[in-house]
Amino acid sequence: MNFDRLAPFYRAMEFVTAGRRLQCCRLAFLAEIPPPRRVLLAGEGHGRFLPECARRFPEAEIVVVDISARMLEIARNKLPGSHQVEFVHADFLKWKPAAGGFDLVATNFFLDCFDGDALPQVVAKLARLATPQAGWLLADFEIAPHGIARWRCRAIVGSLYAFFRIVCGLKTRALIAPDPALKLAGFHRHRRRTWEWGLLKSEWWRRE
Repeated sequence: MNFDRLAPFYRAMEFVTAGRRLQCCRLAFLAEIPPPRRVLLAGEGHGRFLPECARRFPEAEIVVVDISARMLEIARNKLPGSHQVEFVHADFLKWKPAAGGFDLVATNFFLDCFDGDALPQVVAKLARLATPQAGWLLADFEIAPHGIARWRCRAIVGSLYAFFRIVCGLKTRALIAPDPALKLAGFHRHRRRTWEWGLLKSEWWRRE
């Protein structure tokens, strides 16, 4: 899996295909969550969420982890000279952080990159790095439960997986809901919004 070749074009692709909808998903609950001290952004990609998070919480320490060096470079250039953010180039499952203690985790269009075997491992590792009272912001695709909306979602998501499989070597072929793994890690869904006939979702999970 390598997103480097797509990095220079990803922002334009997102704008052309989805306008501001994905960004609305990323930011849906950012203004409502309690101010965190340490934030973990997993799979931040080209850094649409990062600048807004840094502006909203100027005192927070932010760690950004991504497998794509070119995506990280683009994200870093959006906050030049910032001492607030640490950028980590790593495969998340192989990353060995020095410490956890994150009271906010954000996974924006990241968990959909993992299949049914890897996804529980990713969620469990993120949960281990989070504090007992942590919040979790999650933006992603999903499949509507029934009707025409369900067929529409399946067609769009299937096309996206086919594209990223060819261009980036993504191995995952189906969208897996992370809810069981999140609940197993002690999180519960606090708020939820959907867009585009159930294709896009934004969720705020909390651990209590």
